[in-house]
Formats: sequence, structure tokens, C-alpha cells
Amino acid sequence: MTGIRRHEPHESHESHEPHESSTSREQGSAVVLMVMIISVACVAALVAAGVGHARITGNRVRSWADAAAVSAAVALSEGHRDPCAVAGRVVRADGADVTACTVDGEDVTVSVRYEYRQGFGMVIVKTSRAGPVACG
Repeated sequence: MTGIRRHEPHESHESHEPHESSTSREQGSAVVLMVMIISVACVAALVAAGVGHARITGNRVRSWADAAAVSAAVALSEGHRDPCAVAGRVVRADGADVTACTVDGEDVTVSVRYEYRQGFGMVIVKTSRAGPVACG
């Protein structure tokens, strides 16, 4: 008989419904775990980059405060009537504001405020003092 297959008693009776083996379930769990690990690593990298950028910006604001204080101290030593106005011009050129400027003898103290709009957004305030140093 050709074309007709007989049922042999030693053949197994497997169902035709798909079923998962424990190996395929473990592989599926591993994929989910790897996706979670990669997601956490990406979020951590983004947070670290944001914190690093904020620190760099903080250092820039400190430099602006230093430059403003030195400029104001030089203006004061040259007899300028309003050294704080000089400090304000220096800081505004960098996009920041002077929040406080005090003259104490020959020393000038300047506080600079910068609104950091990246990430969560924050206000960075740095203060710097400049004046002549006594020789001797």
C-alpha cells in the first residue's frame, strides 16, 4: 500500500499543540533580565552625564565670579567710581548676574548667579574675593 501509512504501536503520540520547554522559558527570562540591566545602565549613564555637566557649569560660574572680582578690584585700584558696575558687565557677558558686590577697603567680593536650565534646572551661585596682596 502506497500513500497510506499505518499506525505502528511503537510510535509515540505527541500532541500537535505547541508547548514551552524549561530551556525556552529560561532563555526568555534571561532576555528580560538583560533588557532590565541595560536599561538601568543607560539611566545611570545619563544621570552621571548630567551631574558631570552640572559640576563643569559650577566651575565655569566660579571662574566668572573670579574674573568679575579681579576686574572690580583692578577698577577700584585705578580709581573707578563704581567697581561693582565693572563686575556686572564682565558677568553679564557670560549670561550670568551679580547678586552681591561689596567693597571692603581695597578688596571686592562678588557673588554670581547663573540659572542652569539643563536637566532638572538649578541655580548656581558662586562667590569670589579679590584685592591686592601685601608684599613682605
